[in-house]
Amino acid sequence: MDWLLSLFIFLAALLAACLLLAVPMVRRHSLKASSSPAEFDLEFEDISFITEDGIPLRGYWIPFPGSSRAVILLHGFAGSLDPDLRYAPHLHEAGLNVLMFDFRAHGRSGGRITSLGALETRDVHAAITWTRQKGCDRIGLLGFSMGGRAAVMAANSTPGVKAILSDGAPPRLVTAVTQNLCLRKIPLPISWLAARMMLFGGSLITGCNLFTNDPLFVAQDLTGIPTLFFHGEKDRYTTLAQMRIMVESAGKHAGLWLVPEARHRDIEKTRPDEYIKKLIAFFTENL
Repeated sequence: MDWLLSLFIFLAALLAACLLLAVPMVRRHSLKASSSPAEFDLEFEDISFITEDGIPLRGYWIPFPGSSRAVILLHGFAGSLDPDLRYAPHLHEAGLNVLMFDFRAHGRSGGRITSLGALETRDVHAAITWTRQKGCDRIGLLGFSMGGRAAVMAANSTPGVKAILSDGAPPRLVTAVTQNLCLRKIPLPISWLAARMMLFGGSLITGCNLFTNDPLFVAQDLTGIPTLFFHGEKDRYTTLAQMRIMVESAGKHAGLWLVPEARHRDIEKTRPDEYIKKLIAFFTENL
């Protein structure tokens, strides 16, 4: 019986370690700096809406009168809508309504748990529903990193989405977490194990399987929706092979802009004019 007790203690300790490792990945992230569309001379409304699981989300609606086209911006992990406000004037100038909000457990919005895309699909669904209620029937999703993951995973199950642009979205979360640990100078074998322990603990905390809730596995459902992926070839959070598999799975309406010199979410810094031109051209063409 001693071995059974030892096994139980080992498994309990392993479970506790998985849960503790997952806490930094799923915890809430507070608002670091607050901005407003008024800083860009844009008319806007403060808005809020509720997800299907009761999480209040808050953000901004920047209307373009007479337009039934809209782009919903989806920010990255541990951030908020504020840094992405710089895109709003370009989208608005192109005749598009703009919706921006903070994901659950981020910034202005409610909630205590984030999941790097899995639960956030519910936030995207709620944002799309709210936008459709404003009379918009042609909706684009513009997602950055985690926001790009949520966009790809949510789009196929929500009517009205006519275009998706994903900048820097890791196709597989386990790869992104492993690489993040490696960047912190943790040896690869330990990073490999710790990443899987984190995802296991995170899956228990969030109630979502974080090993399978990945854009790589649902990209084939996007067939027919114009989708454009931006990827810097020096992005350490994924591999070019995974990106190519995801793009190929998304079908003939998907495209990939590869920038050799760019890192994660770094393309705009290396090619600012081309970045904005491609972004605006994609949405004006497909919406």
